[in-house]
Amino acid sequence: MTTRTKIENDEVCFHCGLSVPIGKAWGVDFDQHWRPMCCPGCEAVAQAIINNGLASFYQKRTAYSVSAKSPMDVLGNITSSQPEVESSNDEVVETSLIIEGITCSACIWLLERHVQHLKGVVSFKVNYATRRALLKTLKGTARIDDVLLAISSIGYRALPFDASKQFSNLQKERKDFLSRVGVAVFCGMQVMMITLGIYIAGPNEIDADMLQFLKWVSALLTLPVVLFSARPFLQAAYRDVKNKMPGMDVPVALGISLGFLASIFNTYKGQGDTYYESVCMFVLFLLLARYVEFLTRWYAMSSSERLTQAVPVIAKRVCADQSVESISAKSLILEDKIQINPGEVIPADAIVLMGSSQVDESILTGENEPIYKRVGDALLGGSHNLDNTLIARVSCVGKDSTLSTISRLIDRAHAEKPDWVVVADRFASVFISMVILVTVGTAVFGYLQGHVDWFSTALSVLVVTCPCALSLATPTAYTAAMSSLFDRGIIISNGVALEKLAGIERVIFDKTGTLTQGAMTVSNETIFQGQDKQTMLDIAISLEGFSDHPIARAFKQRKALLKHQVINVQQTNGAGLKGKIQGKFYYLGSESFISESLGLKPDIADLSVTQVYLASGDGLLAVYEIHDDIRNGAQSIVTWLQGQGKKVSLLSGDKQTPVKWLAKKLGIKDVQFEASPSDKLNEIDRLQLNGDQVAMVGDGVNDAPILAKADVSISVSGASQLARASSDILLMNNDMQSLQNTFQLSKKMGVAIKQNMGWALLYNVGALPLAIAGHVEPWQAALGMSVSSLVVVLNSFRLRFALPTVNKVGASTGLHSG
Repeated sequence: MTTRTKIENDEVCFHCGLSVPIGKAWGVDFDQHWRPMCCPGCEAVAQAIINNGLASFYQKRTAYSVSAKSPMDVLGNITSSQPEVESSNDEVVETSLIIEGITCSACIWLLERHVQHLKGVVSFKVNYATRRALLKTLKGTARIDDVLLAISSIGYRALPFDASKQFSNLQKERKDFLSRVGVAVFCGMQVMMITLGIYIAGPNEIDADMLQFLKWVSALLTLPVVLFSARPFLQAAYRDVKNKMPGMDVPVALGISLGFLASIFNTYKGQGDTYYESVCMFVLFLLLARYVEFLTRWYAMSSSERLTQAVPVIAKRVCADQSVESISAKSLILEDKIQINPGEVIPADAIVLMGSSQVDESILTGENEPIYKRVGDALLGGSHNLDNTLIARVSCVGKDSTLSTISRLIDRAHAEKPDWVVVADRFASVFISMVILVTVGTAVFGYLQGHVDWFSTALSVLVVTCPCALSLATPTAYTAAMSSLFDRGIIISNGVALEKLAGIERVIFDKTGTLTQGAMTVSNETIFQGQDKQTMLDIAISLEGFSDHPIARAFKQRKALLKHQVINVQQTNGAGLKGKIQGKFYYLGSESFISESLGLKPDIADLSVTQVYLASGDGLLAVYEIHDDIRNGAQSIVTWLQGQGKKVSLLSGDKQTPVKWLAKKLGIKDVQFEASPSDKLNEIDRLQLNGDQVAMVGDGVNDAPILAKADVSISVSGASQLARASSDILLMNNDMQSLQNTFQLSKKMGVAIKQNMGWALLYNVGALPLAIAGHVEPWQAALGMSVSSLVVVLNSFRLRFALPTVNKVGASTGLHSG
């Protein structure tokens, strides 16, 4: 019993500060005290704030709130402080929510349809695995509290997304599952022992009064199973019926309720069959199946949600006077200098300014081996510094950071569903209605025919035809597969693409930064017209400062003595760029770019390497030779793909000789060189018109439109932000073995889905005639339906272990690409 302690401001409302009417008992228990309220509205608002984990609102406020009549009025104001991510369109705001109460894919369809009809809502997609929803609204036209209220009106609960809150919700859900399973196991075992004794002895050998007593004991033991263990099914069924959208829980709830009520009725009458053991077994095995499904979601969330918790709370910023201060990591801005000591987590994407160290990036790339970082190298926020202190410059914060980008891609992947799944979700309620009609028809027919066991037959039909396994067949497989790939540094941003990948017939590779490392260096330089070597290099570095191409990074690694101001910069994708320095235009790029821009025909000394030319109106000034290594695993993935019967092509904008040299080293026969972005786009279009399903693998520096055009687009590590947004699959580590893993698991996922669907349909269709004919007892139907769901979930769960734990390609091939 709560003790109401008189406190200093008892005469005013704890929420709004207005006077509390005499003799009224409105209020809430908060912080071990009774807090009086002036009206039921304030009481409801305060209780909603506390229940939603937002009690710190009262601890941090500086003034009383305005009196409100709806909890959503206050919750709307509080949730506006939650992080909202602006999309590329400034008029659209993205908000993440956690949805509670989801039990099957039909719930997802109902939620999405209901919310998308609200004014100002652009889209609303719910992640079945993590229960997270991505809400897109037009700025200024839709309020978050209206959305929360709309979700609440159909029986679900929505909260602003918070990583720590979600984890506590998972812990709470897990404990709830275990407690319900525990009650079902304990009570069900006692009921089964009693039922077994009756079956063995036979009803004629047991005294009638004793038999009646045992049945009432069984009823008493089954009651907590129905009221506590089965409560989630009953509540969900009530919500579905209320919304006129029957889901998977409706036939489950009907089976439990009818079996229990019929047993009570027959026990009271002292004649007829009882189904207490069937009810207990049904609830127990169904809970076990749901718990295994929950574990699948748990592992999926623990893999992806750890990204949101990877960045530390505190960062060490280096001030202008070289002193170090501790600040919130969220308050870091671009160009801030930070210090990362050994053992600390890197608080933001940054560039190393001073020091060198081994860095563990396994949380992002899945690679167990630390990576050596030195001056000029990029650091990823969330990775661990292992050896030495680093001084770095913040290069990316907020929604543009690597972690934020990956989190959004993962959310997008889980929200995507194949078209046939969307149709299936839409007609799930129709299927459930047909199940109920078949059950009613069986009961009416049996009753009219005078069958003694007409009720038990109808009950068996209801339980047997429940399509729980069917509803779990696809989402559990998707969740397990994407979680397994994520653990290996493979990010699936479009779940549908993972299914498509198994049917891909042609794989097209870009050259630079894809089949090669992309970590280019200037290996040689030739100077013309008696120019100064360093002066020419300074001009080239200044021009390349405006490019993100891997070749540009080769120049940026060199040290410039004089950084020129460049104006009137014009870039030609994949070819080169020009800019004005000190009143004079300079051109830097490929042979064809120089030839088209100035009409010069450079005398190429070495055709086997990639060359970059610097020229002006006075003629050719310098030629730079670019060196690049073949990426680890490139040769093995090409060989493996060809062994799988897939066509492999190399499509590059580089010159003929280095492209053909690389193709020969890797065993690729279909080669195109000096291809512009438009040429690449036309080639993919031609292949698709010929009926080929095309996967494009690139780094995205010049290939974002090409990646978007392909049936499945794959970006390799080091890809540009635009490529990440355009890609369906992102390989975070440097080893092309990841691509083989993705193809392998895509195929295995497709097989698992077909197995799940086949088993679920075989069970439902095969068991139905037997149940209608009266050959299936209710307890057998309960066991069969539960085991069917369990088989589907476990079959999907094994995808997490379908790939070898360690399957790395050996050391670098040692081959060099020009």
